[in-house]
Amino acid sequence: MLKRVITICLLCLALGGGPSWATATPPQDVIQDTSTRMLDALRKNREVLDRDPSRLYELVSQIVLPNFDFELMSRWVLGRAWQQATPEQRRQFTDEFRTLLVRTYAKALLEYSNEAIRVLPQSGAADGDEITIKTEVRPKTGQPIQINYSMHLGNAAWKVYDVTVDGVSLVTNYRGTFATQIRNNGMDAVIADLRQRNAKIAR
Repeated sequence: MLKRVITICLLCLALGGGPSWATATPPQDVIQDTSTRMLDALRKNREVLDRDPSRLYELVSQIVLPNFDFELMSRWVLGRAWQQATPEQRRQFTDEFRTLLVRTYAKALLEYSNEAIRVLPQSGAADGDEITIKTEVRPKTGQPIQINYSMHLGNAAWKVYDVTVDGVSLVTNYRGTFATQIRNNGMDAVIADLRQRNAKIAR
């Protein structure tokens, strides 16, 4: 259930903007507006996606890739290992990490069952070029789930670099996993493992 909720919310973002911070669309407005558009598209294409789930990868790539700063996420996930990695290792890790997220979320998104998503009122202005947008997912049964998006203004658009679900950070979770793998097996082995996992998910 938790992974499905993360999936729904991550894929409901399309963070665009104007040429400067002052003209960029407020991130909370973009989240709300694009959530509606994304979920409408899922409902309209449900039969096609049920027959050919791989078609969802295209939809996810169009919606997700422009909205997340995968390089920054990769830097934070790897921590000190990012500084020690070669430029080629950084590129390969970022590519495979992006693919892992996109394909994992695409498969989980097929389980979407019309949960209600609400952007909560913003308590304050952005802190420079960073802001946290709080949302709430209301499942058909059970308590609401709090989801916070850590965003920064980069290349004239607000982009997500971390998601926290009920106090659990996506970046922090992955950081612990990769830190152990790198310590035990090295960066190249981690990249190879990611590539293998992505190949299995794609089948």
